[in-house]
Amino acid sequence: MGLVFGAAGSAWLVLLVMSFFSGDKSAHRPLGAIACDLVAVGLLVAVAQLLSRYSGASEEDQAWRLILSGVALIAGFALVTQSLGVLGAWVSRPWSGASDLAFSVGCALACAPVYRGLVHWNRIRPGSTDPGEALNGLGAFFVAVAFGNLLLPWSPHPLSGLREWQEQASLATGAAIVILFGTAMTVTAVGGLLRDPRIWIVTAAIGAVCAGQVAALLAEQATRPPSAALWLFMATVLTSCTLIAPGAGNLQALNHQATVVGAMVVMVGGVTVVIANAALVHDQRRLTPCFAAAGLLVVSLRMVKVVQDVAQIRREAMTDDLTGLPNRRALLSAIEDALLAESSASLLIVDLERFKMINDRYGHATGDLLLQDMARTLAADLPEGALLARLGGDEFAVLLTDIDIDEALEVANTLTHKAIPLECGDGYLVYVKSNIGVATINSAEADSAEADSGELLRRADTALDQAKTAGTRVCEYDRALDAAKHERLSLIEDLRSALEGFPGQDEQIVVYYQPQILAATGVVVGVEALVRWAHPRRGILAPDAFIDLAEQNGLMASLTARVMRQAAIHAVGWRAAGHRLRLSVNLSATCLNDPDLPSLIDEVLGQGLDAGDLVLEVTETSLMTDAEQSLAALKRLAERGVGISIDDYGTGYSSLSYLNDLPATELKIDRSFTSRIVRDPRTAAIVAGTVELAHRLGIRIVAEGIEDEETLTAMRELGCDETQGYFHSRPLPDTLFLHWLQAREDASDSHTPAQFAINS
Repeated sequence: MGLVFGAAGSAWLVLLVMSFFSGDKSAHRPLGAIACDLVAVGLLVAVAQLLSRYSGASEEDQAWRLILSGVALIAGFALVTQSLGVLGAWVSRPWSGASDLAFSVGCALACAPVYRGLVHWNRIRPGSTDPGEALNGLGAFFVAVAFGNLLLPWSPHPLSGLREWQEQASLATGAAIVILFGTAMTVTAVGGLLRDPRIWIVTAAIGAVCAGQVAALLAEQATRPPSAALWLFMATVLTSCTLIAPGAGNLQALNHQATVVGAMVVMVGGVTVVIANAALVHDQRRLTPCFAAAGLLVVSLRMVKVVQDVAQIRREAMTDDLTGLPNRRALLSAIEDALLAESSASLLIVDLERFKMINDRYGHATGDLLLQDMARTLAADLPEGALLARLGGDEFAVLLTDIDIDEALEVANTLTHKAIPLECGDGYLVYVKSNIGVATINSAEADSAEADSGELLRRADTALDQAKTAGTRVCEYDRALDAAKHERLSLIEDLRSALEGFPGQDEQIVVYYQPQILAATGVVVGVEALVRWAHPRRGILAPDAFIDLAEQNGLMASLTARVMRQAAIHAVGWRAAGHRLRLSVNLSATCLNDPDLPSLIDEVLGQGLDAGDLVLEVTETSLMTDAEQSLAALKRLAERGVGISIDDYGTGYSSLSYLNDLPATELKIDRSFTSRIVRDPRTAAIVAGTVELAHRLGIRIVAEGIEDEETLTAMRELGCDETQGYFHSRPLPDTLFLHWLQAREDASDSHTPAQFAINS
C-alpha cells in the first residue's frame, strides 16, 4: 500500500510541476494528461486494495466504502477523459470539448457516493443511513443548479449546442461540490467527530475544490472544465486519510429532525428561486424553474416519507411487537382519554401463573406462544368496547369504561376461569390460569387531582398483589390494604434511613436488656440484648414491628451489627462498674451465614469483651435453612471461644438430631412450654427430659417466659440452670437496667428481687 501511495504521490508532483511551471500550457497538455493518468491509475489501484480492507459491516467500513467509490469515479473519469485529450492531440481530432464535458459530469456524479459516505460517517447503527438524506441532497443539488442559472449570465437558449451543455455541466459540478462542502462542515460540527483529524482533512480538501470551482464560475468561465489537478488532489487526500488513525468520536443516532430541517431549507430556497425567476420578466431563464421544480418535487417526496415514517413510528410505539396488542403507552393514553371525558374507568391487570417456570423449562419460544394464545383467549371473552393491552412480561391489562365495579369483577371472574392449554415439547399439556387485580375510578373521582392513568394502574397492581397473596385469583382494590402496604413501604425506608445513621440524626436503634438469673441462687449472671426502634413518629417499636421487614429487605446484617456493637459497649461499661455479665445476642439465618460475621465478632471482642462472655443465640428454624452451611458457621464461631445458644428449643423439627452435632453451650426452653408447665404434667415431663438430656451433654438450660413465682419454683425444681422473664424484669434500656441491677444487689433477700413497674 505504501508503494502505491508513493507512486501516486510522485505522479502528483509531476502534475503540479507541469501545471505551474510550463510556459505554453497548451503545448504541454498531452504531458499533463499523462501525469493525470498516472495519478488516476495509482488511485484506482489504491482504492481496489482499500476496498478489501473496508469489507466489514461496521459504520466506519460502510462510510469509507462509499467515499472510496467516489474517489474511484473521479480517478476513472480523469483517466478516460485525459486519455481522450491526449489521443485527440495526436490524431488532430477536436475531442477536448467532449472529454471536458464528460469529466464535469463524472465529477458531479462522484460527489454522490462521497456525500452518502459523509452522512453515514456520523450514524450509530450499521446500514442505518436514512434514504431521506439522499433525497435532501438531490433536492438541494437541483435548487443550487437553478440558483446558478438564475444568477449567472447563461445563454438565453440553453441546450442549443455543446457550449451550453458544458455550461450546465460545469454548473452542476459546482453545485455538487458546494453541497458536499456544506455537508462536510455539518458532519464535523454536529456529528460528534470534532476530535477526529480525518474529517478536518477531508473538509479542507473538499473546501479547496469548492473554492476553485466557484471561483471559475464567478469569473464567467462556465465552459471551463473542472481542474483535473484539483479534483485528483482531493481524491488523493481522501484516499490518504485511510492511513490516519481514527480519533475519538461520539457517533450520532438517526433522527428525523435534522433531515426535516434540511428539507425545509431546500424547499424555501426552491420557492425563492421560482419567485425570483418570475420577477425577471425581461430575461427569464427557462431552465431555472425546471431545476427548481425538480428540487421541490424531490424534497416533497422526502416530506411524504417523513410523514410515513412518523406514522409508522407512532404505530410501533403504541403496539406490542409479540402480540400485536396495544402496549402500556397506548393503555395509559386510553385511560387518560376516558378520565378526561369524566367516564368511569375500570382496569383489570391479568398475570399468568407459572409463566417463569414455563420459560425456564420449555424455553422462551414456548413462552412467547403462550403469551400469543393468552392474547387471543382474552380478546375472545371481552365485552364490546373493552381495550386489551399487554403491559410487558406475562402481564396483560383490560380497560373497561362506563361500567361499575361489580360488572368489572364479573368480567374478571370470567377471564380467570379460562385455562390456557399449552402443548409443550415433551408432549404434555400444561394448563395455565391467571390472577387478576381490579381497580375502578368512577365518574365522581374522574376530575379529582389524584385520578390519572398512573394512579389507576397502581391501584390495579396493588389488587393483583393481594390476589396472589390471598390465593383468591381475583381481588378488588382495597384502600385500607393499600394504605397498609404504603405504610409498610414507608416503614422500610425509615428503617433503612435509621440504619444508615446520617450525621446529625438521633440514634433510633436502641438496645434493651432482660436479665438471666441463676435459678438456685437468684444471682444475675447474664442479659439478653433485645433491639428496639425509637421511631420519630411512632415511638418505641418492638421487634415484631420491624424484624421481618429487615430480614426481607436485606437489612438484617446492618441491624445485627448495630445491636452487637451497642451491647458490647454497654457490657464493657458494666464490667468497669463491677458487674461482669454474660451478653446474649440473637442471630438470624442470614446473619449466621454472612461472610462478614467473623470480622464483626472480632471487632466486638476487640472492644474489651471476653469471648466467653458473648453468647450468640440462633433458632432451630434458622439452622434448618441451610443445615450444612449453618453447622459449619457455628463451629467456626465456637472455635473463637464464643458461646452458642439454641433459642426457642423444642419448637423446631429436628431438635434431637442437631444436638449431637451442634457446638451448643446453652438451650433456651421456649415460653410456650414454660407457660404450661404448672398446669400440664406432660409439658413438665418434656421439660424434665430436656433438662436431663442437656445436662448429660454438658449444656446449660435457660427457661424463658418466667412470669410468676409459681413457674419459677417449678423450673427450679426441674433443674433449670437459669431463668428469664417478666417476673424478674421487663427489658430495660442501659441506664434503667443498671439501676435495677444495683437495687437488686442492695436488696437483703436475693431470692426476692426488687420489681420495677416499667413497661418498655
